[in-house]
Amino acid sequence: MISVPTMNSRIARHSEIMGRHAEGTPWAEQLLEDGRNRAVWISGPPGTPPDPHIHPDFNEWWIALDGRTQWQIGQYEPVVSSWGDIIMAPAGFAHDIRPKEGVQAIRLGVTHPNSNHDIKGVTPCRLIPVDDGQTNPNLIHTKMKSFVDSNGTSTDWTEIVVSDNRNYATYTHELSGHSSGVEMNPDENLWWVVLQGKIVWSVEGQESFVADRGDVVYVEKGVSYSIVTTGDSSSIRLTVSAPVI
Repeated sequence: MISVPTMNSRIARHSEIMGRHAEGTPWAEQLLEDGRNRAVWISGPPGTPPDPHIHPDFNEWWIALDGRTQWQIGQYEPVVSSWGDIIMAPAGFAHDIRPKEGVQAIRLGVTHPNSNHDIKGVTPCRLIPVDDGQTNPNLIHTKMKSFVDSNGTSTDWTEIVVSDNRNYATYTHELSGHSSGVEMNPDENLWWVVLQGKIVWSVEGQESFVADRGDVVYVEKGVSYSIVTTGDSSSIRLTVSAPVI
């Protein structure tokens, strides 16, 4: 069962969410609905039974956080995710999710607001290599570390990881002290997942706050905000916005 302690909070802190639940237990918390997505924080300790299923009419994807999880998408060979990786199940692709390592294997699922698990998947008769020779966005397995290795840590950079009919999501690496400047989106709700470092959000009419590794920040449409990386190291954040037209 999915619990909904507080929907669309300005900031949902990783430590507070984890602190609400006993270690080694399966649970799920719905964090937000932005008009395009339902985002659910999911805990699956190793040994949690999988529930292979299919969503025939929308792409579903996940941000891997604590622990390590094995994913088997459609006929693609299984992959194991690390912190900050993105896993995508394209529409019509069965997905089998098996937590493998860590007291809790945590993932943030990004699904359609009206999703369900009614259509069950079938074990594929053969497996093919994952995204062999393909480039981002919309890979079955997007590895955050690969972008860090290729772009380095001495400059700011942005990489597109999801671009479909519901979402446009990017990794942004930002050096300490660098700022986005004041921004405002009149037509869409935005949210972010902090994957590395510490970031200060200044939101119109509110006191500034620091978001840390694993925290989720939500800003509704029509509200201005600015973002600046703070502390001794650079930051990486995942930004989820509406599709680019």
